[in-house]
Amino acid sequence: MKITAFQSICGVLSALFFAPVTFAHEAVAPELVVTNSLPLPFLVETRGPVGRPKPTMLASGQHASGQGFWKFVSARELVPVPAAAQTKVTGAHGTIIVDKVADIAYWGLQGVGWIGFSNRLSAAWIVAGNPVFAAGNIHGADLLPRGKQPPLIAAADNVSGKIHVTDTTFQNVETLTRPGFGSYATNKTFAPTDAAFASLTELWIVDGYGQQKFISADLSPLRWRETIHGGTEFSKTLHGVTYDKAHDDLLFSARPEGQLKHLARKSLRAKDILGLPAGTLLCDVDLWGDYCLAACLDGANKSPGPLYIINLKKRAIVSTIKPKEDLGYTDAQHIHDAAWYVTGKGRDQEVYLLFTNWNPGGVGALKLVNLPD
Repeated sequence: MKITAFQSICGVLSALFFAPVTFAHEAVAPELVVTNSLPLPFLVETRGPVGRPKPTMLASGQHASGQGFWKFVSARELVPVPAAAQTKVTGAHGTIIVDKVADIAYWGLQGVGWIGFSNRLSAAWIVAGNPVFAAGNIHGADLLPRGKQPPLIAAADNVSGKIHVTDTTFQNVETLTRPGFGSYATNKTFAPTDAAFASLTELWIVDGYGQQKFISADLSPLRWRETIHGGTEFSKTLHGVTYDKAHDDLLFSARPEGQLKHLARKSLRAKDILGLPAGTLLCDVDLWGDYCLAACLDGANKSPGPLYIINLKKRAIVSTIKPKEDLGYTDAQHIHDAAWYVTGKGRDQEVYLLFTNWNPGGVGALKLVNLPD
């Protein structure tokens, strides 16, 4: 078969776009991850993954935020901050995770450690955990259910430069320190920003405030796998990582690029790169079925950080929620992390968005409501 010059060029481009290039223990992500972004359209949904709540009547002066099925109001009576932790709130630079089985949410607060929220988010306490959690800053974390055993938690501490693995007793802790191979053998910078469990044996870590690399680790025993991926070619600030179990994929939040980079876990080849509105700074995402909750430090044109709900199946933004501009959370200039919280069943089921903000710090809860368009 005769190969034309055009076909030859296409072959070269294909190799550049799809083949990871590896140098010693370091792997440069495929260029497709950087260059080919799909701008997400806006699409209003009239239905969601659960039935609509009962019709809602807003009180005088009360406001909602969002579009279509996905409208929310503030729930200020929830996620109360314990009195002993209130002086630390303005410095919050942390994460929210949810233990769905126990119906408990945990907030990582710098200088305090973990704060737990129970009784459908109405009660709160400072977790009496291992002192390591209060010594640094729990910037990003993940929770992995284990059946009858307490769930595992992996916490990325960007201040101490460590990854802590524990369970929901928060007592016994195993720790990963800076890798000693690849670029880390000579460059001592390591400030991890997030971690995600892929299984009971595999953990992924992003070094978003250090070298913008992502690395996997074994869990039993806890140790690095000596291959490093990413770097500034992948993202200038690789802020978050989330595992999509349904598709065996890794979702990376590239903050300054405003992109959600979707990679197959085994091959690390790009599947798609979803672009948020220009100027958006994407911090992290949380999954609920086909729906992705995106926490954004800034919105377009440096507007206060929004929460986006993305339908990953439709590849569209289906709602934009603005805690500061629409719902009166005056401290929520920069949304740092967010999580779905779904509780109850049938008619008693309720859907919430939990979020934490930075500079100044804070925490909040929003409730899904049924309002006419």
